[in-house]
Amino acid sequence: MVPTSLQRRIVLVFVGLLVLVMALVLALVRDSSARIVGSEGQNELAVGAKVFQRLLEQNQHQLETAAGVLSADFAFREAIATQDQPTMRSVIGNHGQRIHAQVMMVAGIDGALIASSQRPTGPGDAFAFPDLLLEAEKSGRSAGFRQMRNGQLYQVVLVPIMAPRRIAWVAMAFQVDDRWARDMAEVTGLAVHMVRFGAHGPVLLASSFDAPRRAALALNHLPAAGQQELLEVGGEPYRTMRLPLDGATQAVLQLPVAQVQAPFNLLQARLLGVIGTAILVFALGSFTLARRIVRPLDQLSTAAHRIAQGDYGQALPALPQDEIGRLATSFAHMRDGIASREERIVRLAYVDSLTDLPNRTRFLETFARLPAGVPRAVAVLNIDRFAMINNALGYQVGDRLLREVGERISTLERRPVMVARLWGDHFAFLLEIETEDCARSFAGAVLEQLRDPITLDGQRLDIGGSIGISLYPQDGLDASTLLRRAELALAAAKRRRSGLAFAHEAGAEPAPEQLSLIGDMRAAMERGEFTLAYQPKLDFRTGRVNAVEALLRWRHPERGMVPPGSFIPFAEQTGFIREVTPWVLDAAIRQLAQWRSEGLEIAVSANLSTLDLLDPELPRRVHALLEFHQVPASSLCLEITESALMDEPALALAHLNALAALGVKLSIDDYGVGQASLAYLKSLPVNELKLDRSFVTAIADSPRNAAIVQSTIMLSHALGLSVVAEGVETEQELEWLRANGCDVAQGYFISKPAPAAELAARIAAQGVAASAGA
Repeated sequence: MVPTSLQRRIVLVFVGLLVLVMALVLALVRDSSARIVGSEGQNELAVGAKVFQRLLEQNQHQLETAAGVLSADFAFREAIATQDQPTMRSVIGNHGQRIHAQVMMVAGIDGALIASSQRPTGPGDAFAFPDLLLEAEKSGRSAGFRQMRNGQLYQVVLVPIMAPRRIAWVAMAFQVDDRWARDMAEVTGLAVHMVRFGAHGPVLLASSFDAPRRAALALNHLPAAGQQELLEVGGEPYRTMRLPLDGATQAVLQLPVAQVQAPFNLLQARLLGVIGTAILVFALGSFTLARRIVRPLDQLSTAAHRIAQGDYGQALPALPQDEIGRLATSFAHMRDGIASREERIVRLAYVDSLTDLPNRTRFLETFARLPAGVPRAVAVLNIDRFAMINNALGYQVGDRLLREVGERISTLERRPVMVARLWGDHFAFLLEIETEDCARSFAGAVLEQLRDPITLDGQRLDIGGSIGISLYPQDGLDASTLLRRAELALAAAKRRRSGLAFAHEAGAEPAPEQLSLIGDMRAAMERGEFTLAYQPKLDFRTGRVNAVEALLRWRHPERGMVPPGSFIPFAEQTGFIREVTPWVLDAAIRQLAQWRSEGLEIAVSANLSTLDLLDPELPRRVHALLEFHQVPASSLCLEITESALMDEPALALAHLNALAALGVKLSIDDYGVGQASLAYLKSLPVNELKLDRSFVTAIADSPRNAAIVQSTIMLSHALGLSVVAEGVETEQELEWLRANGCDVAQGYFISKPAPAAELAARIAAQGVAASAGA
């Protein structure tokens, strides 16, 4: 374990240093005897050389440790990853000052010099010591003595920077000069010289000697590497050894003979006793101190391990208010902060902030944790008339309404596994049920709970709901699939106004190729792939074409012309129709303005979907387009299907009244196939009805269709409405409609849809003259 290792290292370092010092003292005392001066001198010089090497190793280890601390710095690694030169130079400069390193460098894994504390770096700069890089590539790190451009010798250490893979090398260098040599001499008791052997002979780079003795040093008479010889320096004998270090750099160690000639034999026995006692006492003291340092760190490490496992309740040990005690206090504050932040993060990740119900993520995870094979169902609830309440009373009331609904459905007598809010006014239930009847019974209880009015600020709000249910495993094996199927069932329930529908009643999901078209629609609009074609309408009264219907077309770059029935229904389902319709209105009204400028007085009709009609911005948007293009509102006719009128009657009527107030003509499209009746339509501000093509086709041969169309024409005229018949494809159908009082006809027999540029030519080709304005 790390604490035990730290305790052992503390004791070993302290005791080792003492032993080392005592060994040197004992060696000096033994050299007091002239009888053993020679042999003891050799021994002492050898010991000094080992000490010197050990010191070099320790110094190198300390450098590697310092470099490793720097390489582990997250901000430093991030600066390297982003090539942030100012930050790298600042970090290595500050770190170099702290550890008294004269040179700090960062090298890339390709050998390029990234940053240096000596000078700014630029592209193409290479790391000065590629041989160290090669050695580090093999062993993971490297060190050595190198001369730099200024001629000065440095001890260089190179360690990798990992994030988590190696991204660079950090090098730090300490100057090896006379001061360094004197420090080494003080520790080893030897004279220390650093010499470089080159083609022009040896060169003294650093020495612990003063100037006179340095001048007297004979570098050309040094012994062979690893051998000892007596050399005179300034008339004094020195036992000399040459120690190879790194390539051409070698250390020359010298022991003054005079140092070992003092008579210490008498003191040797006493010194041995003192050394033994000192080591014992020092070892006990070091062990006690190390234990006092390491034990609280061990306790903090154990607490950190518990925190990593999510246990934030464990009490920390009571420690004295020293540095470690203050560390423990800071650790406690950190633990409390982490626990608080984690609690907030978990809440944000799994709880809906408005209703305090679980959110979609929590719902999916809870479903996944249920054992396989357990019968279950997913139900999705949508609040009826919520959009109208939200628009009329504001979002604050809407939010309070959602909270009230959340409280109600959370207190059902038969509690589901989970109630969650998915988004908007959509809630989801996770049920453990066995049969469809059980699910139906639960849905009935939910809808019953919503039938009681909700009063907010004195305002009574009558709401209801629609529910779609999918069953496991019949409708899907995972929560995402079951939610999607339940949403489709919900849409079916709302269309049928049945309150409840099951996934198997909603039909199949869209085919993959249709889904890909949905994803292409937004890009198609940006690329200008949507265009408008215009189909003429023949006025029976004047015998002229005085109106056209704008029809959306999509020319896909790969699929060619995409049929409207393949993408418009899905645009309505996904809500993308709200982006398509404004484009259609703008293009149609712009074309109206162009035709008027060319002297062609003609009206244009465009279709609105259910989402468009319920959009509160629709009247304002239409008014703005008419004003911008300077087109009279009477030239624009908006066609609405019966189903759009029946989804939200009150809101639809409000928007129709606003459009009628602008002067825009309104038409009921596909009349006869929806749910509306003439009794309902008489209250709407509409100008015309469009008979669905299913009644017009073969009308002369179908008495039933003829009766329906005749009665519709008569009742419409009685209500002051004009009648448009679409889908006219034969001359027989056209003449029948003319003879029975129909006002306007539209269909392939009159003209197929055509681009605006071809419309006038198409009308002229069929012998129908368009009326020209004054």
